[in-house]
Amino acid sequence: MVHPNIFTFLRMWLVACFCFLNAIPLESHAALSTSSIRVLLYVDQQEAYVNGTVVLLDAPATIFAGKTYVPLKFLGDTFGFPVDFDAVTQTVSIKAVQTVASVALSTNLVTIDGQTTALEPNFRVVNNRLMTQLSWLMTQINAKLKYDAALRRIEITYVPVPTVNRVGENSNPVAKFTFAKPTYRIGERIKYIDLSYDADGDGIAFVSWKNNREVFYEAGTYEISLQVTDSKGNVSGIYRRMLTITNEVYMNRLEYAMHEQKPQSIFKFSGSAERMTFVNATKLTVNASARTDRKLLVSDSPERVKEHGILYRDTVNGYGRLYANHLNATLEPLQLAIVATNAGTTPVMIRTTHQGEVLPSIYANLIGHQATVDFLLDDVSKSDLVVEPGETAAYAIMPNFLPGQGVNLIYDIVTNGEITFDFVAMLPGDSLEVVRFYPKLPYDNHVRGSFPVSQVDWEVDATAATGLKAITIGDNIRDKFVMGFDPLRNLEVPNYGNYGVIYNIRILNSGKVAIALLARGGPFKGPFKINGEMVLAPASGTITPFDGTFILMRTVGNEPFIDLIFSPPAGSAFPIDLVLYPLR
Repeated sequence: MVHPNIFTFLRMWLVACFCFLNAIPLESHAALSTSSIRVLLYVDQQEAYVNGTVVLLDAPATIFAGKTYVPLKFLGDTFGFPVDFDAVTQTVSIKAVQTVASVALSTNLVTIDGQTTALEPNFRVVNNRLMTQLSWLMTQINAKLKYDAALRRIEITYVPVPTVNRVGENSNPVAKFTFAKPTYRIGERIKYIDLSYDADGDGIAFVSWKNNREVFYEAGTYEISLQVTDSKGNVSGIYRRMLTITNEVYMNRLEYAMHEQKPQSIFKFSGSAERMTFVNATKLTVNASARTDRKLLVSDSPERVKEHGILYRDTVNGYGRLYANHLNATLEPLQLAIVATNAGTTPVMIRTTHQGEVLPSIYANLIGHQATVDFLLDDVSKSDLVVEPGETAAYAIMPNFLPGQGVNLIYDIVTNGEITFDFVAMLPGDSLEVVRFYPKLPYDNHVRGSFPVSQVDWEVDATAATGLKAITIGDNIRDKFVMGFDPLRNLEVPNYGNYGVIYNIRILNSGKVAIALLARGGPFKGPFKINGEMVLAPASGTITPFDGTFILMRTVGNEPFIDLIFSPPAGSAFPIDLVLYPLR
């Protein structure tokens, strides 16, 4: 609610004001819960008690110039007084029973029932917190007050008084709820049953809960509150109930997340023990077979392009996959192009069956992720290209990518003759005739070469182990990197990370499990196709080895198999584990 450009002093003041204002009922509001609220405050002590439950205060009660000041945020949250704040005028308006007050934050003036006074003595700022004078507040809310000088203890007893609407006025809604059962265990989902109603039949338009957590991980008694607003804008009082969590443990944090947390979300590790639970999962053996019917051309070196030139060159005759990933490390705009040359004597047609491309971006994880998403969507927009004998044609030319930006491209093609493909970092505006005479750029780490394997098919029997089980991708131990050949260097080369390779993974007899992704090598962001459905892991940002684990899906338990399609996205680090977490 607070504008970010307000001075720290005013911002802290406003937060406290807002919470206080939430504590004063407007005259038009419906009846509050009539049960009394007993608060014990100790001067200059953080510990306070609400109906016997200990609470730690951010701003304790204090005495200044013989007057006692109490924390507005705490009492506002406890007594539930509403408030209006005008962000334009920086004014807080308060209506407590028949008293109307407003605090002008810009001038440090307070207007009470039409009379303007200084901020003090009714309000005072202590340690960047707005406090109110105890006796003044007690008068406004008709609360009973006792003070024990020996214990320096303030005892406040507040009984919410129902307000009555005038004849003919629309009445206020009533907030009410209960729990599905009287007590819950640690790590057990809480079921809240909303019993709120509106006597005029206007319906409940908005509900405001406090502390209605889905689950609690510590035994104790917790106060839960609810306030509702009807469709006419009338606001109920605050209804409170106490929830008891027993000492019995039903689930810990990790167990609860795997069973109950929303799929396609991150479970954040609270410590190394939770992470090691996944790291130490039993590695399953993969029954693997390689597809060699499609030639994979990978152009990823030099990944950081420092001058224009030819990045990679090789031929395709039949099925092929063209994969390029490059970053503009020059001081000028470049264009990434794939140029096709027909050195034969008959026309050759190039048909695109899959494509993945993304506009230039500075975010490496994003471009690799998005290009892979597009590729897995099976959505092709490129038309067939016929290259005449002796002709050079542009198969793909991307928009300018500026210094620091990168581009990732993936295309599945089929040709009816031999075509030479050049991956080129070209100067915008240069013709293909000029491009043909570009220099070949030297190899500079990363991956460059042509590989006979563009797809691997894995079959994994989950019954081969018990407990937590994992399938590892991209470690070059359980999942070996594909070997290929770089004709520009006349050298056998590995496809580090198996970029451009499609993994078809079938998990047999998974049982009832949560399937979670653990990024072990570094930042990861990539898509999966699970039983035909696209799953983004994660949907936004990246996940690192120490963030947590990404919950991909849960099984019912009677599925004969689960099919996953995956391709290592550029910009992401490997290895990763797909962990099968058994569910109760």
